[in-house]
Amino acid sequence: MYDLQNFTLRNMSECGLALRNLGNQANSMEEVSNHIINYLYTHLIDKKTGEKSCVLARFFKTHSYGGLTPDLQEYADSLLGNYVPEDTLKCLTLLASAGELPEWNSRHKSSGHKAIPLVNEDAIASIPMIYKLIQQLGLNLSNVVQPDPNLLTDLEQRMYNVFYVPDALGSPYIPSQTSFVIPFNIKSVVGFGGLLPSGNMFVILMFLKVAVPRMSVDLLRPLALNVKMAILPFESDKIFSSHRQPVVNEKIATATNKDEIFLRLNSQIATLTQLLDVSEQSTISQSDRLEQTNANLQETLNKLQKTQYQLINSEKMSSLGQLVAGIAHEINNPVNFIHGNLIYAKKHTDILLNLIQHYQENYPNPPQEIQELIEENELDFLTQDLTKVLNSMAMGTQRITDIVKSLKTFSHLQKADIKQVDIHEGIDSTLIIMEYYLQARHERPEIKVIKEYGQLPLIECYPSQLNQVFMNILNNAIDALQDSNASWVIINKAEKSNNLLPTIRIRTEILDSEWIAISIADNGSGIHEKMHSKLFDPFFTTKPVGKGTGMGLSISYQIIVEKHGGQISCISAPGQGTEFVIKIPVKAKNE
Repeated sequence: MYDLQNFTLRNMSECGLALRNLGNQANSMEEVSNHIINYLYTHLIDKKTGEKSCVLARFFKTHSYGGLTPDLQEYADSLLGNYVPEDTLKCLTLLASAGELPEWNSRHKSSGHKAIPLVNEDAIASIPMIYKLIQQLGLNLSNVVQPDPNLLTDLEQRMYNVFYVPDALGSPYIPSQTSFVIPFNIKSVVGFGGLLPSGNMFVILMFLKVAVPRMSVDLLRPLALNVKMAILPFESDKIFSSHRQPVVNEKIATATNKDEIFLRLNSQIATLTQLLDVSEQSTISQSDRLEQTNANLQETLNKLQKTQYQLINSEKMSSLGQLVAGIAHEINNPVNFIHGNLIYAKKHTDILLNLIQHYQENYPNPPQEIQELIEENELDFLTQDLTKVLNSMAMGTQRITDIVKSLKTFSHLQKADIKQVDIHEGIDSTLIIMEYYLQARHERPEIKVIKEYGQLPLIECYPSQLNQVFMNILNNAIDALQDSNASWVIINKAEKSNNLLPTIRIRTEILDSEWIAISIADNGSGIHEKMHSKLFDPFFTTKPVGKGTGMGLSISYQIIVEKHGGQISCISAPGQGTEFVIKIPVKAKNE
């Protein structure tokens, strides 16, 4: 089966070989032409639909009026009117037909094309399709009406072009627009043919309901030569299956037959030579196209890889930008906090040191002055407050330590080894980094984070990449909840609070001995079902222009599915919030 929309060099060779061999079991030109037309009609399909591509296929050959069957002569006479034809008058004769309607499967049932007299050039020019066909096949009208023996050899060896109408609808060269082209959805017409040693022309026409590209049309040219090889043995023999050829003088017939055999053998040799030349040209042309296509594909692949690398780095930089903003804010607060308290700490320390110094000088019985100083400065309070200040400083420094530790846990971008890690540590470190974005804003309250951690074993994974997934999903959840117009829904049916807050719920659990699940859900406005299939596609985003690259979930999918052999899915509906469920194996899959 061959698809003309994607016709290949291999298809050309296989189809040509099959057509060339169809004459082996035939007894007449009509019979072999029927084999050829039926083969093309049944073997040309649209692979997208599985249906036949061809609505109607027909085989025509010019034939002398004197050699036509009586019924064909009668038909030609009806077209000629009062014109008295000579036996040498060329008639474009239908020898085979195959199509969708029963009446199209027999030449005898054709209503308008059984035998078309080619009286003169003007008569041919009045039939647009035949006129254009002869032109595109490379013949002059005069050569068709009255072949010149001196030019036959040259014409025969160079005539194997293709008749091609890329758009049949509205074409002036395709008749019966309203009765044939439109109702049968004819999209294109292709024909090919050639010249026989006798000067007669043969043509195959195919009316197709698929659009055939120019590249496929060029590959049909050699088929004309293969068809010519199949019908050559019958050129001077029996044409019609049920018609006896005219009997001539035996001696003249013998001489004529020898000449015809000689011409036929020369024609076969010339045709095979042409076929070889055309096949070689097609092979070279296809090879050049293939090499160019491969070069273009390689260039495109390189560009895509560079673009992908840039996008991934851009996404990392976007994430790192969020990190920097959050970390800058988080570090700035405790540093300012420590810096402000250091002033009081120094004052308190100076006072205490001063008191201690006086106390040591006057110990064990402090004088009234020291006693008054102690009372005046509330030594007990200073001692307690100093402890509180130092504790506050410790909390600030601990906060800095936690942030830096979380950054280290989250990042390690250069370390791509699989490690056994505590998933909860990765989630917690990501939350610490993103804490700035969870805090209350002027347009919305604080985003509440609910952790429902199960008892998970250590998981073999790429920790920094997994943390990037958590970052991407949490970032999407925060963006969804930042909409000031969002109506937050209850994501836990047990909650019946009237004062709903924007909430992110993180749940982990063991599915079985081999798998764990991580669920990150928000109670935002949700995602429409029609978008679910596109969520993990590169460049797809529901965020406003300039706010998202559309690569976050695509990269997350790649990390979970391709890198960890896991699964990631989205459960969401408008007004129902959004939940991303990640499933990963406890043990890393061998790559």
